[in-house]
Amino acid sequence: MAGMSWFSMSHWVMTGLLVGFAIAHSGLAALRPWGEKKIGSRLYRVLFALVSIPFATVLIIYFFNHRYDGAVLWQLQGEPWVKPTVWWSAAISFFFLYPSTFNLLEIAAIQKPQVHLYEKGITRVTRHPQMVGQVIWCVGHLLWVGSSFMLLTSVGLVVHHLFAVWHGDRA
Repeated sequence: MAGMSWFSMSHWVMTGLLVGFAIAHSGLAALRPWGEKKIGSRLYRVLFALVSIPFATVLIIYFFNHRYDGAVLWQLQGEPWVKPTVWWSAAISFFFLYPSTFNLLEIAAIQKPQVHLYEKGITRVTRHPQMVGQVIWCVGHLLWVGSSFMLLTSVGLVVHHLFAVWHGDRA
């Protein structure tokens, strides 16, 4: 691995975390119809959250602690347009990522989980708001953190969301 000295152990760990999260999260999503028949929709939603949320939390903390690892691919932080671009892209990505996908009352199994096909709001902009939001977030943060670790993480997140779109559309 002499030619890949920029590919540190943190790159391998993040790759493993991304693959593990994708398997756990998408796997449990795929098993949802079967699981709901066995244990009920509310209990299955709690199980899904008990697996997905801690896994995502570990992934986010690990990302935050290692985002500058690896090779510096570009350094744009000193450019005057970069900081506002990153802030605006983060704000815009939030409106795609969160309001369209999370109903905290459903996650906590207080309300009955249901499929949401919105005819207004963010889904009027895109059919796959979480994927669009993730791409916007990754592009903005890649401008700020031009490391090989950030690139690997962004590619992994986008690939997982593309898979989720494909899987969700099949279902």
